[in-house]
Amino acid sequence: MTDLVDLDAERLLRAERAAELARAELLAKCEAAIEAVGNDVAGFALIVWNGNGEMRTVYDASKGPIGAALLPTLASDALNRHVAVMLAKDEAVDDSSTS
Repeated sequence: MTDLVDLDAERLLRAERAAELARAELLAKCEAAIEAVGNDVAGFALIVWNGNGEMRTVYDASKGPIGAALLPTLASDALNRHVAVMLAKDEAVDDSSTS
C-alpha cells in the first residue's frame, strides 16, 4: 500500500526550502559584491521581498559620493542596465540554439 502524501505539508516544506535557497543566494551575492568592491565599501542599498510582494529596504549612504536622495535613481538605473544585459544574454543563447 502506498503512503498518502500530505499536500499542504509538502507545499510548506517546498516553500521553506525555496526560501532557504533564496536567502543563501542573497548572502552569497552580497558577499561577492562586497568582494568585488574591496575594502572601500562606502555605502549600500538592498531591496528584498517575499512571495506576497511585501518589501523591505535598507541602505547606508552616509559616506561617499552617493547621497540618500540619489539612491532611488541609482538603484533604478543599475537594475535597468543589469536586466538589459541579462536579457541580451538570454536572447543570444536563444538565437544560437536555433541555428
